[in-house]
Amino acid sequence: MRFLLGFILGVALTVVAAFVMDQREQQVEKRVVNWDVVNEKVGAATKDAQQVWSDFTSEMTSQ
Repeated sequence: MRFLLGFILGVALTVVAAFVMDQREQQVEKRVVNWDVVNEKVGAATKDAQQVWSDFTSEMTSQ
């Protein structure tokens, strides 16, 4: 359980650190992460997950 919590915390800290580094005004021309692409990919993944969940629940309730 400690490993899983540490892993999740490490991933969260890494994402936050990358976001903070990219928001510094001195480094506007050289970003670590292209946040527009991240937003697009997360949006697509969210839509896919919603569709899968909708299909799953409709299949479960129709039986």
